[in-house]
Amino acid sequence: MDVATPTSLSRHVYRLKWWAQAWYLALGIFCGGIGVIVVVVVTADINWRVFANWTILFLCVIFPFLGYYFLALALRSRVVLDDTGISVRFALAENSANFNEIEGYRITVTKNASFWRLELKDNKGYVAIMRLFRVDDYFRARLQQLKNLDEDKKL
Repeated sequence: MDVATPTSLSRHVYRLKWWAQAWYLALGIFCGGIGVIVVVVVTADINWRVFANWTILFLCVIFPFLGYYFLALALRSRVVLDDTGISVRFALAENSANFNEIEGYRITVTKNASFWRLELKDNKGYVAIMRLFRVDDYFRARLQQLKNLDEDKKL
């Protein structure tokens, strides 16, 4: 069966592009390392009054969280496309929709990112897919089966 045909009944998993995954891994390691250093320096001082300083407490919490977030973003992010629907997983959340629930798609470009926005029927929301994923002809063909809502706006 041809891989490019959107009628093939298999599960397709798309991961982040290598450079995006490397970038998020580097950010995660950097932020996590800074977090560990801040926590070790603060807790090495037995004087716990240092936690009264909200800035130090904020740094002890935010850097380890950012490290975890970026590492999870690099390692968990994926798009799963099968015969019934699509599922998009990021660091802390997962969105999914059946193809019969999708009205169409838009390509949205912002200052920081570009993504496909799959609009759900009856204004029930959307599923966003960052354009940082390695997609193939099967993904593009499946997306082309959906209605392009940007073309409707031009008419």
